[in-house]
Amino acid sequence: MTEALPDVAFDSPPVEVLASDGALWQLYDSAFPSTEREPRSVILDTLRRGDGVAVRARQSANTVGLALAHMLRHPPALFIVYLAVVPELRSRHIGAALFEELWTAGSRSYAARGTPAEGMVWEVDVPERATSEQSLQQGRRRIAFFTRLGGEVLPGGYVQPPVDGTVSVPMHLMFRSARGKLVPDDAVRSALVRALYFEKYHGANGIPRAVLQNLLKSAAD
Repeated sequence: MTEALPDVAFDSPPVEVLASDGALWQLYDSAFPSTEREPRSVILDTLRRGDGVAVRARQSANTVGLALAHMLRHPPALFIVYLAVVPELRSRHIGAALFEELWTAGSRSYAARGTPAEGMVWEVDVPERATSEQSLQQGRRRIAFFTRLGGEVLPGGYVQPPVDGTVSVPMHLMFRSARGKLVPDDAVRSALVRALYFEKYHGANGIPRAVLQNLLKSAAD
């Protein structure tokens, strides 16, 4: 039985407050494998430039959840980069609430730019690549979680660029349209991938364009 949402508040504080939030970074370090964690400076600099959105879940003045996104421009879609909740409070609706709070904050930021957001996009592990039954089931549960929130797995191959500078990770892309159930066509999907690669992973993370071009070519072959 799923427990009710506990007494949790959500906020989007100034970047320097996030920078000094030790509990947030402890959660970040523990929730994501090293191959998928980008340097903290990338996250903070993105927020300082106004190209990112961050939401915290707080319980008794402690950070118990985080959601971080990059605002893509062409097309204007909110890229959810990280979403995590402390283990002891999982399965209590906090992740779903963070997801929606992030969408609300991102939509507001896009509206301030005069360009409405077309939707949200994010990466998820490919369950079939799991090396254990536990990881397989975890991957399937994650996709099911996002599907309940209105997301759909996009067709076609996708590879997360080497965030750690070394390892590229095959993943699925998921998308939720601002207009309800609507799977992007091939042209929109291609534009999304190019925006992820060149606006986010090149522009924010500094991954060389040649590396990203080779990943695009490999996906097309």
